Parts: sequence; structure tokens; C-alpha cells
Amino acid sequence: MINPADFHDETGLLKGLSTGDQAAFKALYDKYHHGLYRKTFQILHSSPETEDIIQEAFITLWEKRKEIDITRPLGPWLFTITFNRAINHLKKKLREKSKAAKACLQPIIDNDFLTVEKQWKLLETAISQLSPQKRRVFELCKMEGRTYEETSQLMGISRHTVKEYLGEVMHILREYIRKHVSYDTPLLLFLLMEIL
Repeated sequence: MINPADFHDETGLLKGLSTGDQAAFKALYDKYHHGLYRKTFQILHSSPETEDIIQEAFITLWEKRKEIDITRPLGPWLFTITFNRAINHLKKKLREKSKAAKACLQPIIDNDFLTVEKQWKLLETAISQLSPQKRRVFELCKMEGRTYEETSQLMGISRHTVKEYLGEVMHILREYIRKHVSYDTPLLLFLLMEIL
């Protein structure tokens, strides 16, 4: 069983998760659910569909718990999985509405772990280029779904500084994605950065 003190340490939570600790899984769920919900709802505009997609993402996390690299942040991986599933869901709905769209709307194989891993690494590398302060603002606001005010209080900086940092971060990440997405890589990360 994981030590309660480790709940604030993501590496500790991931260690617990890898051994099947349900309390660690629940702590990770609680940490990321709000941010995932907010971003997925922006794509699907449906609360039940959004919840379904998030549940599927966390089921995948549980199933892949032994394959997750516990030394790396979980946020980019979870967001990529959830985003892929949301886009698949949207494409499926569009195909059902219009047979004419079928030819141009090929499904993404959402269980393709290697594809997700590739996208995760790209997003993670982009995030690693940020200064520690800006990275923390991004993690709190975009991955954990915190408000500017909450982030400001947690970091001990002004709300205005949080907003400024986040604007700079999003510009830096979008530019990184634009420069590093190759023709054979699905443009999911680019789209992800557009809605984050």
C-alpha cells in the first residue's frame, strides 16, 4: 500500500499504480479528471460522452500501468490518450451522419500504444523546454485544470503573471509542435495544442 505522503508525489503514485495500488490510481484520477473533462468537453460538447471518453482513458491507464515509465510525468500521456479517443468518437459520429465523409475520415487506432507513446514524447519534450516556473503554470492550469487564481495562490505569484506565463507557454508549445510534427505523424498534437 502506498504511503499517504506520496499522494503529492506523482512518481510515488505511479510506483503505486504499477503495483496495482487502487488508492494511487484514485489519487491520479482525482488529480487529472477535472482538466481532462474540461478539454474533452471542448471537443465533444456532451457531458455523458465526455465522461465515457475519460473513463476509457483511465481504463487504458489501468491496463497499461506496468508499461508506464514512472520517471516521466503522466499528464501528457493521459491527455494524448483522451484526445485520441475524443477525436475517434467525433469521427465516428461524423461518419454515421454522412457516408460521403467516410473516405476522408479514417479512424485513428486508439489502442495503438506506440503512436500514443510517440505523441507523448513529443509533447513531453516540448514541455521540458520550458522554465520551471512556466512548466508549473502549464501543469497546474492545463493539465490539472486549475484556475488562474488557484495557480496564483499555489505558486505565490500574481494572477496577472500566471496569465502572462500561460500565454507565452502556449505560444512556445505551439511553435515547437509546428516545427516537429512530421508528415507521417498524425497532427493530433498540433490540434491538441490548439484547444489546450
